[in-house]
Amino acid sequence: MKRQKRRADRIVLEEFVAAENLLEKAGLLETKLPIPLKSVMEYLSREGLELHYYNPRQAPRLLEDAAYGVDEVLVYQEEGALLFVNDSRPLTRQRFSIFHGIGHYLLPYHRGLNYLARGCTTMKPLTKKPYERQADRFAAGLNMPPTRFRHHMALLPFGMQTVEKLAGRYSASMESAAIHYVGLADVPCALIRFERPHRKSGTFTLDSPYKVRYQVSNDRFPFRIKPDTTILNFPDEILSWECPQGKYLIEGVIRSEHLGLEPGTSFRTYCSPIDVEGGIIALVYPGSKDPEYVIDTSKAI
Repeated sequence: MKRQKRRADRIVLEEFVAAENLLEKAGLLETKLPIPLKSVMEYLSREGLELHYYNPRQAPRLLEDAAYGVDEVLVYQEEGALLFVNDSRPLTRQRFSIFHGIGHYLLPYHRGLNYLARGCTTMKPLTKKPYERQADRFAAGLNMPPTRFRHHMALLPFGMQTVEKLAGRYSASMESAAIHYVGLADVPCALIRFERPHRKSGTFTLDSPYKVRYQVSNDRFPFRIKPDTTILNFPDEILSWECPQGKYLIEGVIRSEHLGLEPGTSFRTYCSPIDVEGGIIALVYPGSKDPEYVIDTSKAI
């Protein structure tokens, strides 16, 4: 088990290092934020990578099978590759998809993968496909270089308000910034996404109970909340509301039994709406008080 854990840590480190090495070679590691996408692509064009945008309704023929199932497709040529990105997505998602595709292009052992298969690129935090998780981590490292992101984390208090500020500064979505934040934090914490279940018609009702879609946590967080755990009366009745930060960022305390865990633990919780369909992401930390620090700035990535 320890050997597997060290192996996993090494893989994550390699992906972050690869992303920062690319930025350093391109002269962009210390550039003004957000990382300039145009400059990244200008550098990679010399390495044979071309960026193209497409609309799923008018996708090029070679993308037809994948156009509705993925956000980016990498098509290798005799020399270099073409990176196609779905331009109907929000700009922050397009940006992440581009950096994800760059990861596929540069990371070892990714060449030759079948990117034209429907659903190959899932964009799900808990996808079990290792090459997709590697590319996601590379994308996070390229969009939010860990060295700089850690430094900015250390300057701000723990919580979703900091995630929101960092997401804006790095031109990232709240969700991807929160996942990155949890992974780099030096305190035990997790990100949980709650969603209301949809009917077969694709709609949901506001009185439907929330369910856990996924949990992303760092290795210091000892609790595992099962996917699909139903959270009754969440968040209105089980959170003791505090809202010092504004309308959309809610703070409170949630008890372990409400998360399907053994009773006895309280979690400091920071909630934020994430989409128009009622999804909520929550940053949770064991204890009823804010952690005293976020990271140890003396640690390297």
